[in-house]
Amino acid sequence: MEDETKPHIEALLKSIEDSLQWGASSKWSTYDFEKLANLIHEKTRVIISVNTLKRLWGRIKYESNPSDTTLNTLAQFLGYTDFRDYLGKGKSNLNWVEKSPIKPSWLQWPPFKSKPSIIFVSGAIFMLITLIVLSYTSADTKLNPDDFYFNSRKVTMGVPNSVVFEYQAKNAPEDAKVEIQQSWDVNNRQTVSREDSLATAIYYEPGYFKARLVVDGQTLKEHGVFIPSQGWNAEVEAQETKIYLKDSTVSKSNGKIWIEPQLLKERGIDLNSSSLKTSFFYVDEFRDLHVDDLSIETELRNTVDTSLNGCQNTDIILLLEGEAVKIPLSTIGCISELTVWNFDEALSGKNNDFSKLGVNFDKWVKLGISTKNDRLFVYINDKKALELPLKRKVNKLYGLIYRFAGTGEIKSLVLKNSENTFLDWSINQY
Repeated sequence: MEDETKPHIEALLKSIEDSLQWGASSKWSTYDFEKLANLIHEKTRVIISVNTLKRLWGRIKYESNPSDTTLNTLAQFLGYTDFRDYLGKGKSNLNWVEKSPIKPSWLQWPPFKSKPSIIFVSGAIFMLITLIVLSYTSADTKLNPDDFYFNSRKVTMGVPNSVVFEYQAKNAPEDAKVEIQQSWDVNNRQTVSREDSLATAIYYEPGYFKARLVVDGQTLKEHGVFIPSQGWNAEVEAQETKIYLKDSTVSKSNGKIWIEPQLLKERGIDLNSSSLKTSFFYVDEFRDLHVDDLSIETELRNTVDTSLNGCQNTDIILLLEGEAVKIPLSTIGCISELTVWNFDEALSGKNNDFSKLGVNFDKWVKLGISTKNDRLFVYINDKKALELPLKRKVNKLYGLIYRFAGTGEIKSLVLKNSENTFLDWSINQY
């Protein structure tokens, strides 16, 4: 049964690779697998660990077949009901697998039965023809970005916010696939007509996003789309339910910012769901606040019942112009599963000692982030917990996201640099 299932699993993974268009999976980094895990969770509401994904793609040695739950989730990620549905409807994806056992012997081809001189001449001619074909193919498919136009405008402030994209793609080949991508997520694309000039999309979360005009997989134009939060916003999701809360709805009482349990129950959120996740956003135009001269001070805690989530995973994400830095926290016993994002680099707790990022959420956790001399420093309860290279980045800061597994609370947030204080928020203001 294992031998019969293996080619189907390989075809399923190949289909996912093709849909992501991230290049060869053999070159995927830990960051790519983490990003895929997040995409799968967003679409299916099921969590597949990074290590499980690495095992599936052969990056970690593992002999057993994946579980039915994992296979069903991967099939659902591609739009099928489950893995059985994929087997019934996705047989065309197996063509490359079903043909693979038939391996023609190259030595049986006529040229290889000839004399060495004929073999050499034939090979040289073949290589020359191949190079000519490839050069013409490359020249034909390479499009000039100057022949295209791409811009956008928001229809309102805050979220939800529809964005009107104006584009010009008539110089694309007639059979080309023209798409508009809302952010870094390649699954968040919509196909548009090369003959049209306008399309719209909706953003439910605040942030700074890179929108792209893509033709046959080639990014030709891109620009930033900035959606402010206008104070505090929150997003809460559990299983199939997701709600968005604006500043006026987010509770600022009892000396903290939080979501009152009664409000969640009224909105259909199951507080006992193991998939419950709460996010708080503070996104604004902070003028000249950049990551190379930055100081952040905040107090927070994760309030999830440890019987539902013993790790109490919590992420603080710095939203930068085109990039991000993520500082993860958890209970001390779970630091092995943490992943730090430092711009385009992902650092795994599997081969880094993140023990100082382990905290006790029974008390308020004081988090400090500062930069100096091309280094980024993270302090927890006034003790240095992490030091990262800035790589001479000077990206502008647009705000922060707090993501709690379960529920969480925030007591203060200060954003400043060596010259100015841009935000000094505390519950005492209310």
